[in-house]
Amino acid sequence: MNTAVKHQSKSIASIVAASLVVLGWVATAGSAHAGEIGNALTKTVDYGDLNLDTEAGARVLFFRLRSAAKEVCSPLAGRSLSLHSRWQACYDKAVASAVAQVNRPAVTALYTSTFGHSPTG
Repeated sequence: MNTAVKHQSKSIASIVAASLVVLGWVATAGSAHAGEIGNALTKTVDYGDLNLDTEAGARVLFFRLRSAAKEVCSPLAGRSLSLHSRWQACYDKAVASAVAQVNRPAVTALYTSTFGHSPTG
């Protein structure tokens, strides 16, 4: 039974990572040339080692998701207000999408308490 849980968690981790990649690409697509779009960053978020039924496990995953979103969206970072706005939009969408896909109450509660709304809107 423990093996099945680990496999399921790793499968979900792959979905979460894919979500972060796509959102990073979408956020950059508006200003990137066609040849640059393939340069989107990826970040795999593994959490098969965590028990998401505990607050501690949920906090660790939430930290990992936020860190991955920062990394995926980092090409948009800049000093200008417009670049910062695009980075923030990318980051917010990446974290919300990842939390929604994980779909675990403790992780969703952390997101809601941090961002002031549910990950789905």
